[in-house]
Amino acid sequence: MIAAGAEHVSSRLLRRPDDKLSQGTLCVIVEGQDVGLQSEDRQGSAKRTAVQWRELYPDAEVGLVMLPYGISALCIRDQDLQIPGVLFGLDEPVPATIRQVQFCLPLRTGPGSALFVFMTEDIEHWAEYLEVLSGTMKSDSADEPHDGNAPEADGPVAGGTEKQA
Repeated sequence: MIAAGAEHVSSRLLRRPDDKLSQGTLCVIVEGQDVGLQSEDRQGSAKRTAVQWRELYPDAEVGLVMLPYGISALCIRDQDLQIPGVLFGLDEPVPATIRQVQFCLPLRTGPGSALFVFMTEDIEHWAEYLEVLSGTMKSDSADEPHDGNAPEADGPVAGGTEKQA
């Protein structure tokens, strides 16, 4: 995924009630300034993306959500896939149904957007994954990251540790 242009790829683990782990994958792709209309505002861009997703995925849940970073188009859908068997040491592909949510956040810095895509085969625990993903999406910021060495403007919090973004 990184070789194909993703900026970030990570696993999200969820401990299920039976004490087993469930896994999902988060991928972030930043679409460059050549994507979208140069003069379009962020709300217009998000609305246009939602309209396109409704046309592409008529069975999906599509809408707009307001996140701390700004407005985002949202799409949740199920997909039936054929996973290459070689990943599991098998000769034949393995069928799988995954649930995917994607957020498209128009960039504040100009044309383009950040596409956050999360997917898991553990559809039974989707609500718990949405809680985890909600925390991730609420933490997105246009501010420069804190390097961890210098204290933030407000200083350290009680206990001598620095604030977390």
